[in-house]
Amino acid sequence: MGEWKERSLALWKRFDKRQRYIMLGSALAILVLVFGLSFWYGSKPDMVPLFTDMETKDAGEVANQLRESKISYEIQENKSGTTILVPTANVHEARLNLAVQGLPHGNKGFEIFDDSKLGVTEFQNRVNYLQALQGELTRTIEQIEAVDKARVHIVLPEDSLYKKEEKPATASIMLRLKPHAELTKKEIKGIVNLAAHSIKGLTPENITIVDDTGKILNDPDDQDEKGLGAKTITQLEMTRKVQDNIEKKVQTLLDQTLGEGRAFARVSVELDFDDRLTDRQTFTPVVDDAGIIRSQQDISESYNGSSTNPGGPAGVQSNVPGYVEQESNANAAYEKKESTKNYEINEERQHVIASPGSIRRMTVAVLVNDDVTQPQQESILRTVSSAAGINQTRGDTISVEPLPFSTEAADRRAAELQAEKDRQDRIFYMQVGAVLLIIALIVAAILMYRRKKRLEREAAEEAKRLEEERLAEERAAAIAAGEVEEEDLSEEEQQQMNQKLALLALIDSKPEEVALLVKTWLTEEE
Repeated sequence: MGEWKERSLALWKRFDKRQRYIMLGSALAILVLVFGLSFWYGSKPDMVPLFTDMETKDAGEVANQLRESKISYEIQENKSGTTILVPTANVHEARLNLAVQGLPHGNKGFEIFDDSKLGVTEFQNRVNYLQALQGELTRTIEQIEAVDKARVHIVLPEDSLYKKEEKPATASIMLRLKPHAELTKKEIKGIVNLAAHSIKGLTPENITIVDDTGKILNDPDDQDEKGLGAKTITQLEMTRKVQDNIEKKVQTLLDQTLGEGRAFARVSVELDFDDRLTDRQTFTPVVDDAGIIRSQQDISESYNGSSTNPGGPAGVQSNVPGYVEQESNANAAYEKKESTKNYEINEERQHVIASPGSIRRMTVAVLVNDDVTQPQQESILRTVSSAAGINQTRGDTISVEPLPFSTEAADRRAAELQAEKDRQDRIFYMQVGAVLLIIALIVAAILMYRRKKRLEREAAEEAKRLEEERLAEERAAAIAAGEVEEEDLSEEEQQQMNQKLALLALIDSKPEEVALLVKTWLTEEE
């Protein structure tokens, strides 16, 4: 601590009087400036927003009311409106006072009719009704979390006696969203339906919603998730995914086979997004008796017995001339069998629903470097056809063409990579050099410190020895002059006299080394 104090005093003494005054004046000015700024910022009240994004007219009325209430305020203008700030301690009081005065007016709803007066014309009532509708819709839309501010414009057509001459109602809604907020499609659809069901004769097709940048938010194609626009986007995304998937598989196969950069593949697919519903009914004949019997009818008749003699009608026996009758004893037999079988017809019914998204047609183009041989090209053709799933029956095509590849891009990329590698190497070597330099400085500082301590120790020992020699010489001179008897010397004085004599002898024998030692002492004292 004492050493630093001495150095500071020595440094201060090097400046003249004028420099000292300049330094003191500068320090005093800086100190006064710091204290002044601290006092100013400390005494200034914290200002917080009272109302934000107000219309200019509302902001002026609020400012006048605050001025009458003797409340300090600040006004900030931005593109979204006017913001008024008041001290934190007065914010609640100011809001209550302004609320009593009905400020700020903001968007008026149906309370606009509270101030109705006698003699209001039909046109004024119509304008007030339109303004009330716009205000009520604005209030409702601003309740959505992502919406910061809204404006609604409604156009109501004049009533007509003829249906053909009636014009539809239209509405435009401008939204300013909160920072980093975004409306979802469902929220936009909800705003559209809210406006359509709040205004007579307004349909969703006649509503336009834009943001503060002019971007249309309710694209008609996006209103229905099953609409044409949504379907088209989904189909494009699905087609791109299928192409990328097949292309990635083919490219990976080529890179692993020929090496990276020696072949490139591009795939184009045409997907079938048509919904197909197929009902198929097939009838097949019955083979032998393999069918299922639907109905069966068996008829069996049999007769067995003797025949009877023929006879005439009763009562005419006498009218029949006589003849010789032949006696017959023959037996009669009769049998009949009939079988009818009805089989079920073999019928097959199929109800097939084809899911959209199947590949209708695919084309694959492969470019290889011109050093690829013809057998290799044929092998690539077969391999890629199998990997991509080429089906010639549906019209798929594949081509493999050799072309000389340009190595400019690859060489440039390799040069950039090499330059980046060299830069990283230089940074690494610089970091290593810096670390080694720091280590070397630390080691040098340690060695210098140890050398300094050693020199100080040697100098102290040498000074002690020289002092002893000086005392010894003085004692010897005193003894020689008869001023002091040798036996009167104490042991310490005798030792100092001996050291002094030795120092004198050293000066006589090595004057240069003694001079260097004295210079070292003087340098350290300075």
